[in-house]
Amino acid sequence: MQAEILSDEELAEITGYKQRAHQRKWLKDRNWIYIESRGGRPLVGRMFARMKLGMVNAAIADPNPPPPARPAWTPDFSRVN
Repeated sequence: MQAEILSDEELAEITGYKQRAHQRKWLKDRNWIYIESRGGRPLVGRMFARMKLGMVNAAIADPNPPPPARPAWTPDFSRVN
């Protein structure tokens, strides 16, 4: 199973840089959302990276999906003792 955060290798492959300072500059210049770890490593979410790279439609990855539909039937408790 893949982690929700891109690995060091994946981030280096996307940005073209291994140094964290260059990676952060690349991400900032392209308006990518990331946070920094205590060590200064830029942490990029896998779903966000897929959206930025055009692999996932933003409408599909809506963080606030609509509530589930109500069931078409309701149980009949009138015969339960």
